[in-house]
Amino acid sequence: MTISNPSDPTFWIPTLISIIAVFLFYIDMRHRLKQEQEASKSMLNLINVMREELNLFREQITKGRLTNEELERQKLLQRQQEQKWRQAKDIFKGIKWLAEIVGAENEQ
Repeated sequence: MTISNPSDPTFWIPTLISIIAVFLFYIDMRHRLKQEQEASKSMLNLINVMREELNLFREQITKGRLTNEELERQKLLQRQQEQKWRQAKDIFKGIKWLAEIVGAENEQ
């Protein structure tokens, strides 16, 4: 076996393509990681808001200060939060699915 001559195009073209591919993969993975971190932070914030609302709702019920209007408003807020939660779960499932596809492609 001989070592390829660096001035030979059959050596530097695939090398250059490989370097560019590794660089693009690195950028893509950093972008995905950043998106996943942002999604995790937003999910934690959503959970904290829902806990606070639940605690306030429980306090108001125990004090008996809720009117029918306030009850309807609380139910509407709860439905909206549940919808956001389902949407966030779907987003996470999509991210997981994409990560599995990329992982499978990288293994091949």
